[in-house]
Amino acid sequence: MKAKIAAAIALSVLAGSTFAAPTLYGEIDASIDYLPEDNASPVSDRDVVEVSSNSSFLGLKGEEKLNDRLSAVYAIEWGLSADGDNTDWTTRNRFVGLKDAQFGTLKVGAHDTPLKQLSSPVDTFNNYVANKADVTGIFTGEARISNAVIYESPAIKLPTGAIKVNALLASGEASGIAKGNGASKTAGRGLGDAWSASVVYDSPVVVAGIAYDKAIPSTFAGRGFLNAATPEVTAGAAGTAFAAANTLRAIGRVNLDGGLALKALYQTSEVEDAAGNDLLAADIDDSQGWLVGAEYNLPTAKAWTVKAQYSQNTTSFKLAKSDFDAQQIFVGADYAFNKQVKAYGYAGYLTLEQGDLETKQPVLGTGLEYKF
Repeated sequence: MKAKIAAAIALSVLAGSTFAAPTLYGEIDASIDYLPEDNASPVSDRDVVEVSSNSSFLGLKGEEKLNDRLSAVYAIEWGLSADGDNTDWTTRNRFVGLKDAQFGTLKVGAHDTPLKQLSSPVDTFNNYVANKADVTGIFTGEARISNAVIYESPAIKLPTGAIKVNALLASGEASGIAKGNGASKTAGRGLGDAWSASVVYDSPVVVAGIAYDKAIPSTFAGRGFLNAATPEVTAGAAGTAFAAANTLRAIGRVNLDGGLALKALYQTSEVEDAAGNDLLAADIDDSQGWLVGAEYNLPTAKAWTVKAQYSQNTTSFKLAKSDFDAQQIFVGADYAFNKQVKAYGYAGYLTLEQGDLETKQPVLGTGLEYKF
């Protein structure tokens, strides 16, 4: 009898409570990729077919209204390995915060930098080939940071669009930079020793933005989707390094009549002296990258989108060492069954060059993406 009474009381309390239930969301994206090895020694070349997990994840988010203006917000995301090769539950964005209708949103947790978020409107092949065929593969600046405070302004409305300002302040917690299981740590002791900020103009026709990272950890001289076991341009020769970076990025997207979108990105990055930098970073002078791309949604077959993109990054060195050039070119097509499910196919080519050394990597693949 006592147990029944206790259960009835608990149910009545829950029934009388008014709280917002969390929303479950996520994405599963897997592809089959043909990645033949082009090794320094031709006798070791071979055909390779791989199944790739492309930024698959699971998340929970919610918002609790506190009064007419103020709400509490939260989200937590975990990375998943759709192909089963790697460990599940890697760190993605997670935070708790307050959202004010007039003053914006303040979050605390781990989060993509505003500079990283700026690539979303223009990176046509985002997350392809195990997340190595997009700008993450060869550019600096694609960072998710732990121990951060994030501010997102409300949209400042203009006659033709709106402006948004985002900022992230990170605390190094008296340690050096470090790679984490999905999120990196910055160096320093105080909040704001490392930071990132962006200003974005958004309208139906034009999206334009500029962002800056200060002392945000990143990888210089990236290798993209290289699959060779013994490439001619090796990591040691080119000076790949994980280091704190000062990066300036600008993007633009124009949505034309008839379903055509044109995209562009330019950025420049330099090494910031910080505890934990790889030793090779001291030899890097700067890194400059750019991207151009286009998407065309077929007017007579709305489910189909064809697209193409070229991206390039050049890393220069202080010593008598040749520049390291990485170039990626992609073409592809998407078929959207609905807003949640799409199939896609693509072909791409990666070239890595330094002096007389050259490594080439083709890729051909198809995949399926399901968002929920």
